[in-house]
Amino acid sequence: MFYPAFLNLQDKKCLVIGAGTVAERKAISLLRSGSDVHLISPRVTERLHDLIQHNQISWFDRQFQDGDTSGFFLVCAATDSTQTNTRIFKEAHKKNGIDLVNVVDVVPECTFAATSIVVLEKVSISISTSGKSPAVCRRIREYIESKFCQDAINHLEKESLVYKDDKKTPVREEHTFKSKVPYPIGFLTADRQCTIIGKNNKLLERVNLLRKCGAKVKMADDDTLRRDSSAFLTFADVEYQEYNGSQLVELTRNPMQGTFYTPLITVDRDLVIGVTPNLDSKSAWQYAKQIQIDLATQFESQGYGHFLDFLGSLRPKVMTSIPTPAKRKQFFEDIIDQNSKGEKELCCFDFGDLGCSNECTFNLVRTHRTDQIKKTIQKKIQTYSYN
Repeated sequence: MFYPAFLNLQDKKCLVIGAGTVAERKAISLLRSGSDVHLISPRVTERLHDLIQHNQISWFDRQFQDGDTSGFFLVCAATDSTQTNTRIFKEAHKKNGIDLVNVVDVVPECTFAATSIVVLEKVSISISTSGKSPAVCRRIREYIESKFCQDAINHLEKESLVYKDDKKTPVREEHTFKSKVPYPIGFLTADRQCTIIGKNNKLLERVNLLRKCGAKVKMADDDTLRRDSSAFLTFADVEYQEYNGSQLVELTRNPMQGTFYTPLITVDRDLVIGVTPNLDSKSAWQYAKQIQIDLATQFESQGYGHFLDFLGSLRPKVMTSIPTPAKRKQFFEDIIDQNSKGEKELCCFDFGDLGCSNECTFNLVRTHRTDQIKKTIQKKIQTYSYN
């Protein structure tokens, strides 16, 4: 399970290395979060080219070179070369000590994972399956969008630019911290040290969540924050206190002064849904709490976590048997939308009508009847491996 958080990226220097659509999505979402985005790539997509032309992104028209990651707060490696991505991770994290590094589709070379997001007028909602199923993550995101469709503005994967005239001239949205889109992530805290400063119920909740995520939790004194802490994450019960700008710190009394903050969450094993207000006010947090309670009714203890565990258990076999990412993606879509006989049957995921009894993969798994679908799934793996 990844630790859910929203980063405060206003004016932070962030680097994206890569040229394709994945790099485009990462660059645009960082831009929408108010960060100072730099891009290294010998070529760019049309959308990125438009942003570069309007001075929204700093572009270095070349391949990655040693030393490129120095001085950045966050680094994303999204090239089509596994070796290059590994070089970027080693330089950024191990040599330069950058805590926020993401290598696309390689969890061991990540300190955080980007999550899906739905942006509403008053709140933003992040969805993470801890990397176990992008397909389920997408279905949940689409359900949340439809549920709150009257309030929805957009989500970052569909609409990332604002246009100021009929000529479709892209411009950067003018965001203060209070109005910009927050940047949702999941911290990979397993076996990493996280420091707690203070004692209150909010910090106790953080400790419990960190332990669920496999973190090593350490209690510390009040002076720790003033020093250059070696902790991966620090949680402090203070309103404001000076700290090293490169530290990852949550100030629980005043979240907007830290480098990240923890949203209101709904959790079912590796499914984590976070809700945060887009404005920092008491009424905004109260509204976010109402949304969180509504989502908890739908998703907590309803079998979604067990379903993710099942899909995750298939991944090692799928990775070695099905040769291409496109085929693997289609395989998981197919088994989600099939019944016990292996026939196509669109899965509703029990959205909006708790108690669906269709004999689909989702219902069979959450009612512990996986023996009825194991043979059909094995046959489907073989079919995809041969085609």
